[in-house]
Amino acid sequence: MSKNCKNAPRVCKNALICALGAQFEGVSVHVFDEIDSTNTEAKRMVTDGFFGDALLVAHTQTAGRGRMGRSFYSPLATGAYFSILHTLTTPLYDAVAITSAASVAVMRAIKALAGVQAQIKWVNDLYYNDKKICGILTEAVSSGESTHVIVGIGINLNTADFPEELAEIAGSLGAQVDVAELIAQIYREIALYLQNPTGREWLDDYRAHSCVLGKRVAWVSKGTSREGFAESIDADGALLIRAENGELIRLHTGEISLKPI
Repeated sequence: MSKNCKNAPRVCKNALICALGAQFEGVSVHVFDEIDSTNTEAKRMVTDGFFGDALLVAHTQTAGRGRMGRSFYSPLATGAYFSILHTLTTPLYDAVAITSAASVAVMRAIKALAGVQAQIKWVNDLYYNDKKICGILTEAVSSGESTHVIVGIGINLNTADFPEELAEIAGSLGAQVDVAELIAQIYREIALYLQNPTGREWLDDYRAHSCVLGKRVAWVSKGTSREGFAESIDADGALLIRAENGELIRLHTGEISLKPI
């Protein structure tokens, strides 16, 4: 960690640059005490003509964003809130696979640095002790002839109190970690994946640490609630569900909930 940041309660830019290492010295690193959303700021950068790779980190977000228009609770200095911005040099392959690879990157970093084994709830959440500790939002933005991928990640590290509507489902990692190294390790793995997005090195870990495979799940299809058993996750990150009528459903997007057997 940078000498100037050694005693800082929050992550600082010098610490992040140091943790990223020489391989990623060209990454544009931005740290905000407070911002509406790191994903929103990444979009603003694209609109302003940014081209390349960037890491945006916030100590708190006033309008953190999740999937399906939801908000992500981001209180001051109790979590890791950041976005990875990458300008693609090849056509966008699959946003679901990117989210899946990012989930594995977060899981591995948490295991390595905190000694905690989180589980992945398809498609973009990580759970520990049956509580959600991380959410991931992947977005694609076009600017001229370029396509940019933004991977937003929020990890609850030591959040003590949640709003009433989140108290039953949200939890925290509850471990002391070097936040700069945590973010850097996640960045490195996702960045390397984005250089070769057809690779599937993450798939075995994704399946092995899924908290939905073998479980009864419910989802909504064309306005109708359906149920079945989650059988597998395919190479594109889609969830394969055996419906009650025996049909094998390939769920590529959407949301599921676990049901008692």
